Amino acid sequence: MLDTTNLICPEHYLQRELSVRSYEVDFHRELRLPALFNHLQEIAWEQVEGMGWGWQTLQQQGCLWVLSRIELEVHRMPRWTEVVTLTTWPRGVDGLFALRDFELHGHSGELLAAATSSWLVLNASTHRPMRIAQWFEGRAFAGYSALGHLAPKLSPPTTPPDTELLHPVRVGDIDMNQHVNNVRYIDLACDMMPHEHWVRFTPRHLAVNFNAEGPIGDTLGLRCHAPAPHEHSVSISRLSDGKNACTLRFGWAERL
Repeated sequence: MLDTTNLICPEHYLQRELSVRSYEVDFHRELRLPALFNHLQEIAWEQVEGMGWGWQTLQQQGCLWVLSRIELEVHRMPRWTEVVTLTTWPRGVDGLFALRDFELHGHSGELLAAATSSWLVLNASTHRPMRIAQWFEGRAFAGYSALGHLAPKLSPPTTPPDTELLHPVRVGDIDMNQHVNNVRYIDLACDMMPHEHWVRFTPRHLAVNFNAEGPIGDTLGLRCHAPAPHEHSVSISRLSDGKNACTLRFGWAERL
């Protein structure tokens, strides 16, 4: 378990205790992947606000945060009513990316899940990435890495899909930046796997690349590939121009 008590900069670690709610679980009474990603996104926003780089501050400067890449490893999904501790911390900059990691622990200290993410700051007008290294000058960040590597860059599958689905972008998909919310892509991708799959398998790994916005009025084309029983790749593209909006790679373990 991550121990923040003897760190040089313990204030850079934010911990929150969470109780798994009934509306966050599936028919196994386990936390759903989209619900977990909602918690990751929310605690990230909370900490960055406290560090002076929040949504309102960036709006005043004509820019905005966007999640570009994230990778999650799951050891066990928490169950309904279980109380867990979620920890996040920034790890500095890699090129244009601001790095942020997460760990989820059970009540006894058991590591349930860990994740690493890479964020961009975009110019709100041009949507081009901005260099933010100067923001981090003079700040000491933890060298501890949740996964020991950065979230990977994924390539969309090139083979014919096993299943396809069209999804018109609706009002309920849109976030406060006026495009499809990050977690909504994960929710849509999870729905590409049939009920029988979720009965038999549990998620162990998920890597996601968010590559382009999904605006209201567009339609998303989802293409799901299953190269092996324990693997799925989902590519989500805009029908308006064919541009890839999101690519996801799942890894599964068979339930005992």
